Amino acid sequence: MPITEVLEVNSGEIIFAESDPAEDFYMVKSGKVLLEQKLSEDIMVTVSSIDPGESFGLSVLLNRDVRSMAAICNESATIFVINRNSLLALMEEDHSLGYRIMKQTARVLNKRWVLRTEQFLRSLRTHPDIHGLESYDQKVPKE
Repeated sequence: MPITEVLEVNSGEIIFAESDPAEDFYMVKSGKVLLEQKLSEDIMVTVSSIDPGESFGLSVLLNRDVRSMAAICNESATIFVINRNSLLALMEEDHSLGYRIMKQTARVLNKRWVLRTEQFLRSLRTHPDIHGLESYDQKVPKE
């Protein structure tokens, strides 16, 4: 496609950092990209692993001006890059394509939401300070 650029990235390279401007949408042709979020000064958490055939940089489709996480190349990769304005114009021009892109975006976001919820619940179940607390059911008087 004429609006697509090809980006060759080496392992360890940062594609974009958290809080960078959200200007491009990415699709992995080969290699692997990790999406990471900073929990604190010392802790980065891998939120998702992006494999060939998958995309990232969804902020451009969600009307966000900045990135909510960082994208770091985990193994040398070939990535297709589409500028935000070009992609949105294409979606506006071809509503059927725009629908398919947004439908896939919803699937990806749902998958990430389910994964994060599972990770959160798992951490609650294993946190030592949580085990001593009463459950909500135990506190609520039965009528």
